[in-house]
Amino acid sequence: MKKGRIVALVALVAVALVTGCTAKEKKLVCKQETSGVLVEFNVGFKGNIIKSMDFNYDMDLSKYKDNQIALIEKQDFCSSVKRSMSDYKNAFTDCKQEIKDKHLLVSSVLDVDKIAKNVTDKMTTPEKGKAELEKQGYKCSIE
Repeated sequence: MKKGRIVALVALVAVALVTGCTAKEKKLVCKQETSGVLVEFNVGFKGNIIKSMDFNYDMDLSKYKDNQIALIEKQDFCSSVKRSMSDYKNAFTDCKQEIKDKHLLVSSVLDVDKIAKNVTDKMTTPEKGKAELEKQGYKCSIE
């Protein structure tokens, strides 16, 4: 009797996996480039729930002189980026900045629970998130 139940349970789980009854993970990738600065958001969804979000900022410094780059390197761009993105400012965690190959790179993981509710309410699905960020000038794809 127990063996029959185990086989039935395994069969049920296999059917659920094959038919896609489990929530599928999708990633929303959005990029915007303005004046030599590339901004990228990566949003991970499981079903219609935002599970992860990260932010990347890449500023091309190839037109700057070495002494200018040295001054830029001393600036706290993590704080500047946080202040400029009011709906996300409390969500920035593990923000890192570095200069590499004449590019200022700023990256941060965003704590989804600390993103302003008015933002997450507009991004209840990957498709709605894509539409919302494209209104703001980003080019997005769902992977």
